[in-house]
Amino acid sequence: MESQSLTVFLICIGVIAIDFYLFPGMRLGLKKWKFTQGKPFAWTYWSMSIIITVGVAIGVFAKKHLGIRAAFLLAFFLLFISKVMFLPFILADDIRRIILKLKRPKKTTASKAPESNTIPRSEFLMKAGLLASSVPLAGMVYGTISGVYDYRVHHQKLYLPNLPKAFDGIKLGQISDIHSGSFYNKKAVTGGVEMLMREKADFIFFTGDLVNKRSKEMYEYQDLFSKVKAPLGVFSSLGNHDYGDYWDWPDEAAKLADFNKLVATHKNMGWELLRNENR
Repeated sequence: MESQSLTVFLICIGVIAIDFYLFPGMRLGLKKWKFTQGKPFAWTYWSMSIIITVGVAIGVFAKKHLGIRAAFLLAFFLLFISKVMFLPFILADDIRRIILKLKRPKKTTASKAPESNTIPRSEFLMKAGLLASSVPLAGMVYGTISGVYDYRVHHQKLYLPNLPKAFDGIKLGQISDIHSGSFYNKKAVTGGVEMLMREKADFIFFTGDLVNKRSKEMYEYQDLFSKVKAPLGVFSSLGNHDYGDYWDWPDEAAKLADFNKLVATHKNMGWELLRNENR
């Protein structure tokens, strides 16, 4: 536990140290953007950075509120990656400034002329850095809004030397990680189910994570996934999210009661849930 605490502490210190280097450089390079020079921008930047960093540090040792901890970790990861991608541009600008300063004659007044070019070049580097650092965030937003429903069918032929001949040519359908708590477009999910059913699989297997946190996430989608059927049966298994470990329950009895509801959901949909069993 002591080594873990030290690691978390050093990471937090490292992130804050990066901020101390990034923030002044970003302000210097973006002088034309007046809002970056004011106190509201500074307060927003530092408050966000400190709150997220402290939230992650506390969350590492918190056994409850796992959903909140996951949100802090995601925000921390995205901001950290963005800052790391921004860092080389500020570093390049600082190196450029040092080189110009070393090359500039000390006694001639004409030597001040190049100074007029330093701000545009700095601004270019800062804008390039902002563009590069926004890529991870933009990718996450796109994945959440658009990519989440980008369902595709992947075909894979399996050659099993010891498989009985009766199974030759049989078609298996497999779906996984439904995470119904993340759905917001029932029509799009319906399209995914229809895509699966058009494959006319002999068996269908669902391999875990029906929900994010609680069984109630499936209430609105239970009737939809009950349409997933196959001539030789639909078999399912549980994933780590299906055990209720990502929700802050008042007691173990409430957690167990919700788990039993999730188990019943598989039965209601006509799926045969296998728990340390085989058929």
